[in-house]
Amino acid sequence: MTITLLMTGRLLRRGLIGLASLLLAILLFEMVIPPVADSLGGTDGLEALIRTLPPSIQALTRTRPEFIAVSGLAGYLSTGFTHPLYITLTSAALVTFTARGLAGEMERGTIQLALARSVSRPRVYLSRVLGLVIVVTALSVAGMVGLLLGMAIARPAGTLVWWHLLTTISVCWLLFWAIGGLALCGSAAADTTSRAVGWATTGIVIFYVIDYLATIWSLIEPLGFISLFDYYDPADALVNGRIPLDHALVLALAGLAGVAGGYTVFTRRDLPT
Repeated sequence: MTITLLMTGRLLRRGLIGLASLLLAILLFEMVIPPVADSLGGTDGLEALIRTLPPSIQALTRTRPEFIAVSGLAGYLSTGFTHPLYITLTSAALVTFTARGLAGEMERGTIQLALARSVSRPRVYLSRVLGLVIVVTALSVAGMVGLLLGMAIARPAGTLVWWHLLTTISVCWLLFWAIGGLALCGSAAADTTSRAVGWATTGIVIFYVIDYLATIWSLIEPLGFISLFDYYDPADALVNGRIPLDHALVLALAGLAGVAGGYTVFTRRDLPT
């Protein structure tokens, strides 16, 4: 177990600057959300702003003026966790870590060096899974820390149930676990970093596009269940403190299936020479 932890630590240190930069960007982005709410005059101003946006843009942030009117400040703050920039930053961190951790090290030959020193493939893979859990947790917490800092600075009008913040962290964690697990599976099968990044990015974009089109196009709506984002609802988590059990199970099992599939591929495949 000590060797596994050492490999996890080495992997995290090698990408520490890039990961820290993305975590800071996520924190700063979420920190801006409460001051914006305060500058618009609270719930009434937020509702009026959302109402001026065309339905296609409202769908992009997964919110409606009627929802803001009913849910108030918490409903608006939840849009920070569905905003395309938030999804892009968190996905970039997950894709970078998973692609570098397996495909990148196979491409450079560093994994072959570890295996030559009597470190088993399961241990190598377990170190990547532990690293993924740490990255997923850091990403989930970073956004909420930024939101709390923004709330402390701006103090916008409205009510927020503080324990719902933990529920929101949990639903973010589940989404990132699902994305990261599937990306790790792709990295286990790829021979190069660029291929692993390409596969993971394509998958995330497909999921996002399906989820977006399902909200504005009735023809695609029946296919919405295919997307991971269909099971990601931070608004429900932040406003009501609720994560539907079926949503949690789908995201958790998707990540677990990706991790299990990656384990099978990595422990049985021929490594590039």
